[in-house]
Amino acid sequence: MNSNQDMKEQEEKIGFLFDLDGVLIDSEREYTRILNKSEVPPFTIEDNTDGGDDLRMKYRYLDLRRPAVRSNLELRHRMAFEIRRYLDSQGFLEVETPILVKSTPEGARDFVVPSRMNPGEFYALPQSPQLFKQLLMVSGFDRYFQIAKCFRDEDLRADRQPEFTQIDCEMSFVEQEDVIQMFEGLVKHIFKYVKNIDFTEAFPRITWHDAMRRASTSRPRSSTIGRQPSFMASRAAKRPAGPAPTIAMRGASADTVR
Repeated sequence: MNSNQDMKEQEEKIGFLFDLDGVLIDSEREYTRILNKSEVPPFTIEDNTDGGDDLRMKYRYLDLRRPAVRSNLELRHRMAFEIRRYLDSQGFLEVETPILVKSTPEGARDFVVPSRMNPGEFYALPQSPQLFKQLLMVSGFDRYFQIAKCFRDEDLRADRQPEFTQIDCEMSFVEQEDVIQMFEGLVKHIFKYVKNIDFTEAFPRITWHDAMRRASTSRPRSSTIGRQPSFMASRAAKRPAGPAPTIAMRGASADTVR
C-alpha cells in the first residue's frame, strides 16, 4: 500500500470510534478493501498541473476535475444566470432560433452540413441569428435576446473562433443612447452579482475620432488614452509642435512599404 499507484485508489474503510455518550469522534480502520485499482494519472490533478494542452484535452475527463476548470464553469453558469435575470427584468424575451439554416452571404464563410435525405443539398450553421431576430421584430416582439451559438469558417485567431457564444439582442424603436444605457446596465449587473463589484458611476465614453487621434486604435484601452504615439515619422518629428497621427498595425511590418 505504499506505491504511487495505491495513492489514487478508492478505498472502503470500516471501523468507528465513539465517546461515552455515543458521539462519533474518530474512525479507526479495522481493514481496507480496495474497490478498484487506479493507474498513475497522466498529469497532476491540481491547479498548476504539469500537463500540456494536448495531454489535458486527451484526458479531458481528468482535466475537468481540476478546481481551476470547475471554477471557470461555475463562473460561466453564474454569468449566464445573471444575464438572463437582467434582460428578463428589462422586458426581453429569450427565443432560441434554428441552428440548421439556409446559407446566406455574410462576413465569413459558412460551415455546411450535407443533407442525407436530399442528396446534393446542404444546410449551413448560422454565423449569427440576424435574419430570425429581424423576423421577430417585424412580428411585434420588440425586445429579444438569446445566448446564441455562432459558427464561422475562417482563420483561427485570438479574437476569431470557428465556434463561439454571444449575447445576441435586438430592440425596436430605440435610439443609440437607449442601447448604450441598456448594456452598460447589463455589464454593471454582471459585475455586481457575479464578482461583488459595484460600479456606481457611468462608464467613460470616447468618440471614434478621439480614439484614433489619441490612441491610434478604434478599440483603445483606458490606460492608453491620452498617451502620445510611441514613435513619429521623420518628417513629423521636425515639426515644431503637435503629435504625429499614426495607425497601429500589429504584425503587419512585412506587408508595408516606405
